[in-house]
Amino acid sequence: MLAAILLCAVATDAIASRASAQDNQSIVNQVQLGDVFAQQTLTVDEAPNGTSAASTAVGNSATAVGSGSAMNYQGVQELNAEVHGKSNLSVAGDSGTGLYVTTSATGNTATAGTCCAATTGASSQTIDAYHGVTAESYAYMGGSAATVSVDSTAIGNTQGWEAVNGSVATSTTQTHYGTTDAETAANIASAGEASYSATAVANNVTTDATASSVDQTVNQTADGYATLANVTVNQGDGADSTAAATATANNINVVNDSYSAALTSDQLSTKAVNANASLTLDNWSGSAVASAYGVANSAIVSSSGPYTAMSSDQTNLGAVTVTANLNGGAGGDALGSATGVGNAVSGYACVTCNGVVRASSTQANGGGVSTTTTVTGGSVNSATGISTAIGNTASFMVQKSGG
Repeated sequence: MLAAILLCAVATDAIASRASAQDNQSIVNQVQLGDVFAQQTLTVDEAPNGTSAASTAVGNSATAVGSGSAMNYQGVQELNAEVHGKSNLSVAGDSGTGLYVTTSATGNTATAGTCCAATTGASSQTIDAYHGVTAESYAYMGGSAATVSVDSTAIGNTQGWEAVNGSVATSTTQTHYGTTDAETAANIASAGEASYSATAVANNVTTDATASSVDQTVNQTADGYATLANVTVNQGDGADSTAAATATANNINVVNDSYSAALTSDQLSTKAVNANASLTLDNWSGSAVASAYGVANSAIVSSSGPYTAMSSDQTNLGAVTVTANLNGGAGGDALGSATGVGNAVSGYACVTCNGVVRASSTQANGGGVSTTTTVTGGSVNSATGISTAIGNTASFMVQKSGG
């Protein structure tokens, strides 16, 4: 069982927040100085109709949306405190239809966009040093349940840009000097379908554009202690069971279903990125999967429009360490997979409209990448182990119509 991270006190020292909308402009200025701690503890003997526990902790949150008019978003968010979500669920006997645990912790989050017009603006998100964003999910069940799901998600800075029948032309700057940590641990006697996951992302920018052009500039710095995602599961009997851990320092994902898409990005990761998935099973009848993925810098542009442009600079100075351990008795199919990447960039343009990709990528990986996969079992239907370590990878693709 992973050790719980305890906060000594939860207090809000000061909150400064200003939001206004004038002439289709939204201005947000948020500073969080006091710790934010959400905790859920649920303990029962048995529950024929199932059990669920959820905790959500957020430092700063902003949303600006419109319809039929242009949107200009100017956002500044700063977190100088701890954000911590923690859920504990314990069932001595059976949990009937299902057992569900969900925990999320987010430092700074914002979403801006409009329909049928232009979305413009700038976002600045900062997490100061010596502070962290932590999500923990713990589960125990001495009996059985038809479905088991235990998940934790920790996100430092996340900015979303959205557009429908319009355009997006924005800039985003994200700086994370703290820790991002997602921890999931479970001890389950028997489950039908079982899923366990931990996801940690220090900085994230997501753009979702429908029938809109996209032109974005993104600068991300992950310079905190570490980005960590850990899943540790001990389970007796089961059918299909999966333990998945994902740790990402800097992430950019631009999706556009038409028109052009352009991204200029600069990503820097200086500290460790660790992802660990460990699944122990006595026996199972379906598939058993331990999967772990870790990446320092990732930038993806996927456009179904005719033109995709990318200019990407990625630098990783920290170690990426990924482990996947599957330890089982008798069962069906067994899979252990560990993938670690220093820098990854990819661009994609329209399949059917003779699309064009124009891309430049500079990648420097000064940190090591280490992956380890272990699969141990008794009598099983099949067993597969995959271990992949990549320093730098760049992929750009366009498929002409009829090609």
